[in-house]
Amino acid sequence: MFGFKRPNVEELSEEETKKVNEKFNSFKRKAYSEDDMKKVFDNEDKIMGKMNDMNLKGFIEEVKIFFLMLKDFFTRKYTEVPVGTIMAIAGSLLYVLSPIDIIPDFIPVVGFLDDAGVISACMNFVKIDLENYKKFKGLN
Repeated sequence: MFGFKRPNVEELSEEETKKVNEKFNSFKRKAYSEDDMKKVFDNEDKIMGKMNDMNLKGFIEEVKIFFLMLKDFFTRKYTEVPVGTIMAIAGSLLYVLSPIDIIPDFIPVVGFLDDAGVISACMNFVKIDLENYKKFKGLN
């Protein structure tokens, strides 16, 4: 469905999938402030802690690259990326950080499905830009 593997986890319903996609699309359109970016960077450990959950471990490497790309963009080490890509990544990370989810995180097994869906949707949206960044960093 989203292009990620989740062993022994139920699929999102059609309605939940629609909500995840709508939420992700709203993040892509939002104009993020400096405060939003600061919140992402200040909470990197907390976001990575969520990635260490058994249902999100498959995203650890990609989210690390998200943070590297954001840091390199804001320090002007890497500026060959559309601002929309930066906003999609920041929005996705803010969603993972947010306690207000489509599926609350405290629900066993399925609580992180929406987070996984948003991260996966972002990865698909920024796929080419991520590949270009990995080449820039020599991460291929």
